[in-house]
Amino acid sequence: MEHLLLSDLYIHLPVDKLKQKLPVFLDKCWQPELALQTSDLDRIGAQEIKNLRHLLETNHLRSTIHAPFFDLNPASGDRDIKAITARRFHQTIDFATEVEASRIVFHPGYDPWRYARTPEAWLENSLEFWPSLIERAEKSSILLCLENIFDTQPAPLVELLREINSPFLRHCFDIGHWFLFTKTPIHKWFETLGPYLSHLHLHDNRGRGDDHRPIGKGKIDFPALIEQLSLLGSQPTATLEAHNQKDAERSLKALKALIQSQKSG
Repeated sequence: MEHLLLSDLYIHLPVDKLKQKLPVFLDKCWQPELALQTSDLDRIGAQEIKNLRHLLETNHLRSTIHAPFFDLNPASGDRDIKAITARRFHQTIDFATEVEASRIVFHPGYDPWRYARTPEAWLENSLEFWPSLIERAEKSSILLCLENIFDTQPAPLVELLREINSPFLRHCFDIGHWFLFTKTPIHKWFETLGPYLSHLHLHDNRGRGDDHRPIGKGKIDFPALIEQLSLLGSQPTATLEAHNQKDAERSLKALKALIQSQKSG
């Protein structure tokens, strides 16, 4: 029987590359996590989105979405920045609803350096920002997943998720960012955020930069991740965040080997 992690696995794909890369995805039975930029939201019209949905449907591909994040901050104290971010995120939900995506990954805007003097500001602004998006996500049965970026500890994300307490606002664990920015052991991270975990971003690095190397080509302890996943009561979906086909193939091969090793162990 195929491991649950492999049965609902996605591969990173910029949305403007979908038509170009579709033959490869079909040949390899890959499902896309469609990465959106704000320029895509401006460029892609309603008819093209319908065409993308038809393309996915006729080829029996499920999808997830990665929302735009450059220059956006849902926790900004500046009302204009927050308003622009909200508009872009609502546009992303429009897109995800139309293509029937199951999940949207968002950057939540937390930066321990930026909010060092006013740690409560990020939480207060976030609590004000997310409810309208959650309401729309619930109507479309889409999970909104908040990704750890610069987080040095799980506490801020946990506090936000606990305060909002919605099954439609969950956590996306990015193991590459975790390795770069936190000293919290992975078992502690999972103890705290495991109950909210719905999606994974999988890629490797050597601890010096967000390199998005193939699994096994960096220094991250992926067997420890597989062990933590085996202890969860539920199985998250996952995306291999490889930035080219060769790295995606290497990551998939390494992931299958890790899962097989766990089974035989």
